Amino acid sequence: MISRYVVRDVMSRGIHEVLLDTPLREVVKIMAENNVSSVVVTDKEGVYWGIITTLDVLKHHTEDMDRLKAEDIMVSNIITVDPLTPLERAAAIMVENRIHHLYVVSEFREDKIVGVISSKDIIKVLNQVLNR
Repeated sequence: MISRYVVRDVMSRGIHEVLLDTPLREVVKIMAENNVSSVVVTDKEGVYWGIITTLDVLKHHTEDMDRLKAEDIMVSNIITVDPLTPLERAAAIMVENRIHHLYVVSEFREDKIVGVISSKDIIKVLNQVLNR
């Protein structure tokens, strides 16, 4: 059904980044103000270290939000795809890894994240296809 689509067709371009030492309180603010469900954690040189999702935040919501830093709660395994990955494959990767976000790396530089695709994005496309 969604086989004619690739990640590039539905991904959100650009990402929201926080530094390793960003207080969790600030991470929450960034996520809320930008209406995003994940952020990428980087160091001052722009090297990617991990991601934080809303679920990661919720796991720590009863703790001291000023004491905890991004590096304390981030997940360091960033699973990526390229923009030309078939949408069906992206969905399968999410299911296999029990995740809701895949970061999209540049076709030209695998060390550069250019966007993100979420399970919600794929559901929207599936809904469109089903209602044609």
